[in-house]
Amino acid sequence: MCRFAAYLGEPVLIEDLLYEPDGALVHQAVDTELMSFLNLGGFGLAAWDRSFPDPSVPLTYRVPTLPNFDRNLRALAGKVRASAFVAHVRGVVYDSRESVGAHNVHPFLFEGASFALAQNGDLYDFSSMRYDLLEHIDPRLVGLIEGTTDTEWVYALVLSQLSDPFSPAAAEEAADAVTASLEILRELRERRGIATQSPVNLLLTDGSWMLATRYAFDYGWYPDDESFFAAEREHDFTSLWYTAGGRFGRRPDGTFGTADGAATSVVVASEPLTKHTAGWLEAPEYSMLVLSTGEDGALSVETRELA
Repeated sequence: MCRFAAYLGEPVLIEDLLYEPDGALVHQAVDTELMSFLNLGGFGLAAWDRSFPDPSVPLTYRVPTLPNFDRNLRALAGKVRASAFVAHVRGVVYDSRESVGAHNVHPFLFEGASFALAQNGDLYDFSSMRYDLLEHIDPRLVGLIEGTTDTEWVYALVLSQLSDPFSPAAAEEAADAVTASLEILRELRERRGIATQSPVNLLLTDGSWMLATRYAFDYGWYPDDESFFAAEREHDFTSLWYTAGGRFGRRPDGTFGTADGAATSVVVASEPLTKHTAGWLEAPEYSMLVLSTGEDGALSVETRELA
């Protein structure tokens, strides 16, 4: 099962979330607390900052290798500060038929689109419903799909619910697009008779706002076999956590977390980035976090219920 970590707020060194904490995302690739599977399918990053040339276009980095052995990523993370980013380690089924390559690495960001998307989850029997999505996807986006993952198709579906997939979208419009996409997926699953648990934890950001869902179709219905999907019952409802406060980083006592004081930054992750979880909140099941920062730097955190 994939893991992701995302940040929005005061500029931070990327390594302060990817490497430094004892539960950092790079460590989660091979040593997760809330998921027993190794995440061996690649690493991806999209990062934004006002100091970048053309700040609306993020720095991106996507490779089909493990981040633990990536010297280039380690060097980059120690030199780049960002005010927003999403990073993702991809988990894949341990099967020779699995497609591992850069084309399947999250986060996905189509050329001309304003926000990126990553997922922690999987749509059961997606191959049987993949092409049903074509009636709901903007034809201009179909040709931009390069890989085989359900996530990239979901990304195209979400973009297609916008008035213009190639124009900047406000957080409200993106949230409505996610809600509409989940409803479309539910209808297509019912049409195909798919009723097996399928978690869909999505993370979307354009560098100025961030959305995160904690959601599952048909929670509690597992196949009665030895498959990856049957094993998910061990982990119950796929987790999503966040912590908000001042800038995230090393505290005076040596621990990592958000600084005390007014909320100006937020970290959202599949699981806490620190072994000590004080200060971390678990997002409710069937919910969407809507996060944004105002011109004064103040952070807004809203939790919405999903049907």
